[in-house]
Amino acid sequence: MRALLALDGALAGTVLAVFRAFVVSVSFIGCLVPVLAFTALVGWQATHLAVWLGAAALLPLAPATYALLRGVRTVLAERADARAGREFWTSFARGCRDLWWAALGLSAIVVVLEYDLALFGGADAVVLLAAVAAAVAVVLLIGVCVVAAAQPMGTERTLPGAVETVTAAVRAIVRRPHIALSWLLLTGLGLAATALPLVGPAIALFLPAAVGAGIHICNDALRLPLNDETRRTP
Repeated sequence: MRALLALDGALAGTVLAVFRAFVVSVSFIGCLVPVLAFTALVGWQATHLAVWLGAAALLPLAPATYALLRGVRTVLAERADARAGREFWTSFARGCRDLWWAALGLSAIVVVLEYDLALFGGADAVVLLAAVAAAVAVVLLIGVCVVAAAQPMGTERTLPGAVETVTAAVRAIVRRPHIALSWLLLTGLGLAATALPLVGPAIALFLPAAVGAGIHICNDALRLPLNDETRRTP
């Protein structure tokens, strides 16, 4: 019991690792303040203003997802000693600088899908196609962020360009499509968990880090090709 409850014991290390993950989750939620504000104040409406405001509110999502994966990887690698919060915000700044094209691309896709729903939302085929396109966009966003976050920890070099990153992400998804399906499943389960009565808001505070850890675990366990290449990087 003395070894278990020691300040440098297994229990203390686990508590600190959970706290680091909590910091990453709260930081990710902080980046989504524009989305939350838009949902609370405006919401979905078939108007030009709502469409463009909704797309603009999603601009921080791409760099925040990249920062989430970097921060969670730090927690998984270093556990209690991880400087996850610092890694998250450093990576978020780097993502805003180098992944601006992913943020703009996602917002452009959202604009197109919202206009399709506003103009042809009464057709079941259009709704189905919009749902499929949204799922593909989510998978591609996660794939791009996984590729960008796969560089060795501690490096400060500029992230790869848009063509190189998207090509690597598409190649990895095509070679391991079941991993992409696991990303969708984790994201869907996470969003569903936030809708649970009473416990949903509490779960949401830990959910981003849990989903990010699940993505890393699936990538490692199912041997995403990109991860194999990354391990050979000196």
